[in-house]
Amino acid sequence: MRFDKRSRKIRVKKKKKKTKRQAKSSASFWGYGVLALVLLGGFYFLLYSSHQKGLRRIRQEKIQEDFDRICAAVILYEQDHGICPSTEQGIAVLLKRAVKPPAPGKAPVADGTLERIPLDPWRNPYAYRGSPKADGITLICWGADGRQGGAGEAADVIRQGCRSTALPVR
Repeated sequence: MRFDKRSRKIRVKKKKKKTKRQAKSSASFWGYGVLALVLLGGFYFLLYSSHQKGLRRIRQEKIQEDFDRICAAVILYEQDHGICPSTEQGIAVLLKRAVKPPAPGKAPVADGTLERIPLDPWRNPYAYRGSPKADGITLICWGADGRQGGAGEAADVIRQGCRSTALPVR
């Protein structure tokens, strides 16, 4: 609206019709906007999927490192005691608790070899099934759901046996 000084009336400004060129440029503007959003969404999808793959790889590496650490502790326990921890004892028997007082002139002997019981990447304890020898033990990670069975992130990871050539035999 505008005020016309000559006629002293308020006049309503009429809308101008868009020319074909103006209509086309407006449509192409929105088309480019939608295209930009689609491309941005695709970029975020690629970024997210690569991030998820990296997380899966990191979780698998942590599980394998924990299994290696537990296996090393089981083998050392077997060398010291002649038998591996039973299923009832579990891996808690492998913890360093109190240090036995050393004999005169000798170094102190630790009660176990693990500083703490390792947890899987989802903060669940690993399952341990004992056997008289380290070759027969079973270590299990139940996956993201913490229950037996599952697929994807909830898939179980199982290691049978714990012999390693990296550890010296005493």
